[in-house]
Amino acid sequence: MSGSGGHGAAWLWLIPVVAYLVGGILPGEYLVRWRRGASPRELGDEPGTAGTWRQAGPAAALAVFAFDFAKGLVPVWLADRLAGGQGALLLAAAVAPVAGHNWPLQRGLRPGGRGLASAIGVTVYLAPLALVPALLAGCVVALWRRRTPWVGIVGFPLALVLMLVLRTPPARVVAAVAAMVTVGLRYLQWTRQKQRWI
Repeated sequence: MSGSGGHGAAWLWLIPVVAYLVGGILPGEYLVRWRRGASPRELGDEPGTAGTWRQAGPAAALAVFAFDFAKGLVPVWLADRLAGGQGALLLAAAVAPVAGHNWPLQRGLRPGGRGLASAIGVTVYLAPLALVPALLAGCVVALWRRRTPWVGIVGFPLALVLMLVLRTPPARVVAAVAAMVTVGLRYLQWTRQKQRWI
């Protein structure tokens, strides 16, 4: 691919840098504040899709999901197309938007959202045949349990199994798992925070 070798490759590392910064843009913060006059955190909620749904309704939540999904998908698409999916860059492009969403520089690295929608964007691009059915299974469990995190809790491990069964290229598996782990780390942090509030 053009720009994937020699001195021209250095600029490609702007992809994860920009992905991290864009990842830190949390539209739920703005939509909820516009609708309710306060941020999701001030209302005791989180700035992701689920929190936006609870605080500002389904239309705002769908807009947040679409933005967060895209900010996960676009960097890995660019890394794949422009650098031929080389392992290190693809890995960085997969983790950066999720990490940016979870620990935004704009908030001084204080916790943001939980990164689920961004990680879904990353992983659906990397392995759609594995992720789509796995995430649908996760959605069924989430609806049953009435808790959004079950999408990832069920969907991501099942997706890993399907990726291995379908012989997904190793670089894509590693990048997808890294995005999943980044969500898991934020979820553990969020769980501890909730326990302190109780």
